[in-house]
Amino acid sequence: MRFGAVIAAAGIPGGFAAYDRAEHADGPDMVRRMIRVFHQAGVEDIAVVTGYKAEETEKRLAKLGAVFLRNPGYAGEQMLDYAVRGLDYLSRGCRKIFFCPADVPLFSAETVRAMAGINSPVVIPAYKGRKGHPILIDAEIVPAIRSYRGERGLKGAVDASGAEVFLLEVADPGVAVRAGEDRVFETMAADREISPIYARVKVQLVRNAPFFGPGIVTLLKQIQALGSVREACEKTGMSYSKGWSLIRTAERELGYTIVERSPGGKGGGAAEVNSRGLALLERYERFEKEIADIAREKYREIFAEK
Repeated sequence: MRFGAVIAAAGIPGGFAAYDRAEHADGPDMVRRMIRVFHQAGVEDIAVVTGYKAEETEKRLAKLGAVFLRNPGYAGEQMLDYAVRGLDYLSRGCRKIFFCPADVPLFSAETVRAMAGINSPVVIPAYKGRKGHPILIDAEIVPAIRSYRGERGLKGAVDASGAEVFLLEVADPGVAVRAGEDRVFETMAADREISPIYARVKVQLVRNAPFFGPGIVTLLKQIQALGSVREACEKTGMSYSKGWSLIRTAERELGYTIVERSPGGKGGGAAEVNSRGLALLERYERFEKEIADIAREKYREIFAEK
């Protein structure tokens, strides 16, 4: 089962602007921490919804393997709008999707892994009875969330969907601590700045040169979703020339085309990943996941304190 995660760092709803008032905590750094924790827990598909200070945020978070969904109209939208934007995007390839506003960044990888092990359409963590984030949502209920027109935000959308909700009690205060609201936030943020060491293996396919790895995988998935190399490069924080360089290198080493393109227009024309490219992508992701599982097991075996 493939998991994704949406981080809402767009604006006032979700408290991203609250970091402007924080003395010792920085918004992009906190989002970086969230991405790292999701990766540590085995969640690879991550979409960051940006708006407020979007260029700065995207620049500082580039090359982390996340996709940026910029929302120019963030000031007039609510948290549910950010959630729908990210859930719609990731539900094409992920069975279950975590959602978290950027002002609740201190949850642990152990919490994410525990939530992933619960078989329920919706999983919500709680610390001492206080509900928190991230929320885990099954892709099957995304259409119901999208169609909600009530006034109670994401909670109202989940309730209206009729989906079963599992409340998971966790020993992790980070799920319920918000930036700008809790006086303990900055102290806890400083304590959690030094995260546990973990193993993360970068898998590359090589012939005469490395040609297929995390960078082009992210790019290809965006091309397939968006139908445009230019838009895919923008979403991944990659230059247009760099994107085409990755594609051409992969096709040269493979000896066949993986991206079909039709030129024309200011947008650079249409593009799609062909059947051979999709098959390669599927095999690579399966291989990458199995290698990551082995690496985690070997790390515990070799690095565990005796």
